[in-house]
Amino acid sequence: MPFRDLPLPIKGFSEGLPQSKQPALTSGYMNNVRPKDVLEKRMRLGQRPGLAKWSTDQIGSSTQPVVAMAVVSSTT
Repeated sequence: MPFRDLPLPIKGFSEGLPQSKQPALTSGYMNNVRPKDVLEKRMRLGQRPGLAKWSTDQIGSSTQPVVAMAVVSSTT
């Protein structure tokens, strides 16, 4: 199967139009994504953060708390 370049929907969500009339760089369906990576400040699709705290416990020490966490997964 050949590889295809798929444009990332960096302009967000477009609702109510048929696919043939959809503006460039938009998507008809997006769920929990944002176009800009928060940690690296570059354009790529990333997961939107949650709306509630994961834990009320402090992670790390009081002088150097953990401020960001990342999940890494791979497929082989």
